[in-house]
Amino acid sequence: MTFKSLPSQPLLPESKNTLAWCFVLLTGMVSILTVAVVFNSFNLNSLAQKKVTFVQLKDGTTARVMEADSFYREPKTIKTFVSNWINLTWSWDGKIPGTNEPDPGIKIKKSSKVPTSAWMASLMMESEFGEASLVELAKLIPNGVFEGRTRSTAYVSYLSEPREIKQGVWEIDLIATRVLLEPGIGESRQPFNRTITIKTTEIPVSPLGENASLVEKTVNGSSGIMG
Repeated sequence: MTFKSLPSQPLLPESKNTLAWCFVLLTGMVSILTVAVVFNSFNLNSLAQKKVTFVQLKDGTTARVMEADSFYREPKTIKTFVSNWINLTWSWDGKIPGTNEPDPGIKIKKSSKVPTSAWMASLMMESEFGEASLVELAKLIPNGVFEGRTRSTAYVSYLSEPREIKQGVWEIDLIATRVLLEPGIGESRQPFNRTITIKTTEIPVSPLGENASLVEKTVNGSSGIMG
């Protein structure tokens, strides 16, 4: 009795063998992609945790920046805004702010006018309220202001910490004093105590160049922080 050797048969038919290799390659690729996604997610999560970082400014100095939503304002920014508004509204020296040029004033209605600084301050207010405040302010301004004889200044003695009453809206308590110096009359002091409500506005991108006038820059940028 004799034995004949039979040719060996593959464990899987050729078509199934190819399919198995494809499955192995696909599994390997999915594994690599999974590792890449996990690694990328880890990096993104690490970046998300870095809320504070530093940036370099054009002059070479560095500044700290913090991630925040568009409605957020630092308490110091709010207090500075209010102080600037008070000074612009009540400080008059007969000069256009930032220059040595005489201030002819800005006409409001007919013959009424206000100092240029007070007009600038009205741009920091809501439009209708700002216009109405200028009409009332014009009644309080002596003519000597525009002749350079009468001067007014204001100083803030107290500013409370801003209280956020809703998103992007704050209240702040203010105690200030307005000092008026008139020739032949002397000094007079008037207290100015208020609770002011302010809100954030969109920060505009100014279309003006560096050579724009002070008035143009004020109109385009006065309400960029609050309103």
